[in-house]
Amino acid sequence: MEEEQSRRRQTERKAAEREAQRPVCTRCGTKFTDERWQSVIQTSWRSTGDNLRGPCWKEDFDRAEAERAARREAEEASVREAAEADAKKGRGLFGRRW
Repeated sequence: MEEEQSRRRQTERKAAEREAQRPVCTRCGTKFTDERWQSVIQTSWRSTGDNLRGPCWKEDFDRAEAERAARREAEEASVREAAEADAKKGRGLFGRRW
């Protein structure tokens, strides 16, 4: 009987220690699920999203993708405007002659 109680207490202590080590999302404060915790542990390289829970990581990833797309569109628009400005330079009254 005492052995059983001792084993149960030891099991409970190990479970409590494991829970104390469980990572917490830096954005929402929710503890990681076992699956997310395992996925972070299994990767050999660390990224900025390792401290985020699955849904928070997805939001960060989607936001970063949208920012990259907006930046790319802005760069393309500026290149296009510069090309149009160069094309218009020679079209005046005293523009280029052929």
